[in-house]
Order: sequence, then C-alpha cells, then structure tokens
Amino acid sequence: MNSFTALLTACLVAAASADITCEDCTIFGTNMQAYLMSAESIAEQIEIIVANVCPGATDPAGCESGIRENWEAIAMAMYPVFLNAEDLCMKLGACAQKSLVALPTCDECTGSVAAIADMISSEETINEVVAFLQGDGFCMGDADCSASAAAGMPLIMPVLAGVLTENAAQYCCEQSPSAVCC
Repeated sequence: MNSFTALLTACLVAAASADITCEDCTIFGTNMQAYLMSAESIAEQIEIIVANVCPGATDPAGCESGIRENWEAIAMAMYPVFLNAEDLCMKLGACAQKSLVALPTCDECTGSVAAIADMISSEETINEVVAFLQGDGFCMGDADCSASAAAGMPLIMPVLAGVLTENAAQYCCEQSPSAVCC
C-alpha cells in the first residue's frame, strides 16, 4: 500500500487513536471517500486549487484551464486506489485489535487529521502520487500529462492537506458515525 493511502485519510482520522473501533474507522473512511468523490467536493477542490496554486504557476491561465478540465478525472482515478477504508484502517491500527470499543474524542479526530495532512504533503507521498498519475493511473504515457503531474502535484497536495487541517472539526462532525466535534 502506497503512503498516499494517507491522502484524505482524514476520512479515517478516528483510526489513528488506539481507542477507536474498526467499524467507526471504516464507516468514517467510506463516508469521507464518498464525500471527496462527490460533485460538490470535486467542485470545491477545483476552486481551492485554482485559487491557491494557479496564481503562482508559470502559466496561470493554463493551470486554471488544466485543473478545471482534469481534476475530476484525476480525483476519480486516485481516490478509489488510495482511499480503501478497510486497508487504511488496518494500516492505521484501528482494525488490528478487535477489542477496541471507545468512541473518538474531538481532539483525537482533529489531531489525527493534522498528522495525516503532514503525511500527505510529504515528499515521499507526493512522489508516489506523481508516479501513479504518470503511469496507467491517469497519463498513460502522455509526456505533457506526465510533466504536468510532476509540476502540479507537489503544489496541490500541500494545499489540500492544509484544507484538511483547517476543516478537521467539520469533517469529524459530518463524516464520523459518532458525529464527533459537533
């Protein structure tokens, strides 16, 4: 499993605590993945990337056009591969011990979002995302696409990680089965 599996495993933030149930984790992970792949969330992601990444690009208009044309397809390619709730919950330890029964606290949930945001903005994770997109995951050998992935994802991933951290309490409230942080 790639370390990019942590991307948006903010959906699985509750799993980072040793006191969270496997069921809570997988429900939260499944809910967050569905949310992140929704038309509403994709539209929001596009606006965030356009506003925060494209102004600093060599060709801001080309960046905006490329994001608006391609982000939905990129997200739909990445999220199913890297956001499998069962795999992520196992990796994070929530499903490794079947005796866990406590509900997450708001601090556990939001703190885990911040930790995962740090992971998804790491160089290693970004490199894995770029390699996935450059291969059969999205670009399929197209040189221009590969160059865009290599140039864009190192800028995009930290921005999305920042949004996760900033909105952690909202995600924990709306996507967790126990509505933590509400």
